[in-house]
Amino acid sequence: MRNVCLQIGPTVRREEGIAAMGLFENGSRLCELDIQFSLLRDLRHHDPVPLEFVLLASAVYALDRTVLRGATEDSWTRDISLSMPVRDPARWNAATGELTHTVSFLTGDRWTLNFTPLTGSLSVARQSARRRATSPMVPLSAIDTVCLLSGGLDSLVGAIDHLEHSESRMLLMGHHEAAMAGPFGDQRSLIGPLRAAYPQRLRPAFVRVGHSPAGTEITLRSRSLLFVALGMYAATAVGPVTPLLIPENGTIALNFPLTPSRRGSCSTRTAHPHYLEMLGRTLRQLGIGNPLVNPLADKTKGEVVAECANPTLLHALARRAVSCAKRSRRGHWARKTARSCGQCMPCVYRRAAMHRAAADTETYGKDVCAGEVPVMGDDDAGRDFRACLSLLRRDPPAQEIASTLLASGPLDYRALHRYAALVQRAMDEIRALLRDKGTFEVRRAAGI
Repeated sequence: MRNVCLQIGPTVRREEGIAAMGLFENGSRLCELDIQFSLLRDLRHHDPVPLEFVLLASAVYALDRTVLRGATEDSWTRDISLSMPVRDPARWNAATGELTHTVSFLTGDRWTLNFTPLTGSLSVARQSARRRATSPMVPLSAIDTVCLLSGGLDSLVGAIDHLEHSESRMLLMGHHEAAMAGPFGDQRSLIGPLRAAYPQRLRPAFVRVGHSPAGTEITLRSRSLLFVALGMYAATAVGPVTPLLIPENGTIALNFPLTPSRRGSCSTRTAHPHYLEMLGRTLRQLGIGNPLVNPLADKTKGEVVAECANPTLLHALARRAVSCAKRSRRGHWARKTARSCGQCMPCVYRRAAMHRAAADTETYGKDVCAGEVPVMGDDDAGRDFRACLSLLRRDPPAQEIASTLLASGPLDYRALHRYAALVQRAMDEIRALLRDKGTFEVRRAAGI
């Protein structure tokens, strides 16, 4: 068991307006939290819980990156106890059971959460400073929706669809780390054209949250908790019923395991229906009733693209949105100037979706259709694609898909047939891509 406490320091980071804080284990500092609170300070709260939720999510995220899975008995499951000071421990302790289950399900670890009385102050008075001239900002009083914008294709479509179907004025919440510049660049590249397409309807908040030292664990599972915490901080500041949109296609949300070894916590659960349901219950126990909504939950990636309410804008911006899960691992790429690897499952789903829309023109680090990823082998980089080919060749029936989905996480039995059909449609989209563009060896490996 790793016993860690979040300590609020007596000093303050005046440039951000928040107390210095770090994670400590046995009296030794593991890392210092880095929260760009200056971008959140206009979102005023009388209730401390939304900010405390951001701090909790930041601490969980930091530990997720700092505590190595390889050092555990099964090389995966970590036992972590986190103690954190809050203004009202009784309120947090009442929700601890559901919160612990939620975080444990998300990361695949065993968490213990403890809350102690906070004696100091989290934020400090704003310092007067000369502001640089910026473009006119949509006032918070006009905002009625908060939407997460990761920099990927799904969140882009989620924002476009909502703006096209309503007169909504939206706050777009993004998250990035100082050590990971890619997502920040993606978010910034999208916001200008979006604001031009929907003038006076968008307010961006791309917030840096991380820790120093950064940590080396790469099997990240908790980023969505931090993303939701930031989004909920904004939504609760706007109003008690302001919805938070978490756009993620149903294929990725369910994350059907390609092989039996990937079942359970080995599959990511960042927008899994059970996780979002538990998280919503946890927030309500804490007194936060803002709705969590995934508007793309019933769609494949191809359906997300094909049914976008503004296809012209989407196709103009698609190249700016990056969906790749392994964009930083370029050593084995055939084209190192590409923005996406082309062989991780998010890239494969995306390429199949763009092919369905007759828009598969992007350059990838490796072209899975052209045979640049061997259909036989044991290299880690091509393992996802080979597992995908194996699944396509096996073509499991809907009943088996439903059973496998249940083994990966609790789901509503009444919706199982719908989820199984969604997985089948997603596989059909990949088949169509490989049938039209794959080499003979690739098509044979997929059973096409």
